[in-house]
Amino acid sequence: SNYTSNTDATRNAAYSGVGSSTCDNPTPFGYNPTWVRFSGAAGTQLANTVVNSSLCSTSATGWYSGVMPSSAGTTNNGTVCYNWSGLSCWQSNTISVTNCNGYYVFLLPATPSCSYRYCTT
Repeated sequence: SNYTSNTDATRNAAYSGVGSSTCDNPTPFGYNPTWVRFSGAAGTQLANTVVNSSLCSTSATGWYSGVMPSSAGTTNNGTVCYNWSGLSCWQSNTISVTNCNGYYVFLLPATPSCSYRYCTT
C-alpha cells in the first residue's frame, strides 16, 4: 500500500476558520497524481455533497460527485467538482478512488488552479 496520509483538519468540510485562501496546486499533491488516504481530523474521504464556498479553508471547494467503489479491491473513476460563484460545478477534474477493505484511497492530481482545494468529510 503506497499512499500518502493526510490528517489536515482545515481540509474538513466542517472547517470554517478564516485563513489565507488555500489551494492544492501544485502542492501538497504535486503535478503527478498522488494516492492519498484521509484520516483523523480530515475525516475519511472526499466530501460527497456540495461544500459551501469558503469552507475547508478555500474559495472554490472541491467535492466528489462520483460513486464510491462498494467492494474491496475495486477502483472507480469519478469527477471532483469545484463550487464557486454560485455554481456547484464551476470547474472539475477526474480522480480515482479505490476501496481498500475498510478505508478509501484517492488518486488526486493537482487542482485546476488556485484557489481550488479538495474538501473532506
